[in-house]
Amino acid sequence: MAAYLPWVTCGTGLLLGSLSVLVAERAAGDLPLRSAGTRAAVLLATSAAVGGLYLVGWLRFGATSMLATWCWACSLGISLALADLYFRRLPFALVAAFGAGGAATFLAAAVADGRWGRLAFACGAAAAVFAAAVAVQMALPDHTGGGDTALYGVLALYLGWFGWAGLFRGLLIASGLTAVVGLVVATCSGRARTRFPAGPSLLAGAFASVLLA
Repeated sequence: MAAYLPWVTCGTGLLLGSLSVLVAERAAGDLPLRSAGTRAAVLLATSAAVGGLYLVGWLRFGATSMLATWCWACSLGISLALADLYFRRLPFALVAAFGAGGAATFLAAAVADGRWGRLAFACGAAAAVFAAAVAVQMALPDHTGGGDTALYGVLALYLGWFGWAGLFRGLLIASGLTAVVGLVVATCSGRARTRFPAGPSLLAGAFASVLLA
């Protein structure tokens, strides 16, 4: 039976992947993706992506509490990335759900395994990074949006579970990848202040860091 568990995990991701598109549409409060053909392609691609990420999570974490955290983060993270890419929004309700699910799984791990120190550090990291992101947004209101600010705080919760090293590495990779994407967008558009959806690159960088933890 154990030999089939990775494929069961992957299949679950394939089945749940399309829900990420529906959640993104509902949370953004917008109409579905305009073209039926485009929407079908996005649904298929999203299902494949979530299924693949679930499988990667199994291979990395196995049957542990971290697998549940990873699967929740991937499902909600894909929804956030889609909302930012297609609707240029990071809905606060969706960011809050992203964080609440992670906090719930970390709390369960703390109760089961006594990892209260990890939980406290993760929560403290989330509060500190969120406060820093708010300060940056207030100083540079045209540079970042409220959704990005909230997302930084939630990502710090996930990254903080892995301690100082995980937090710094994750923020560095996520911010560095976002800076590279911004540079590419500015170069292609020929405008230095071109706005672009930063959510996908922040999420991708944070997820990559979690896998390296």
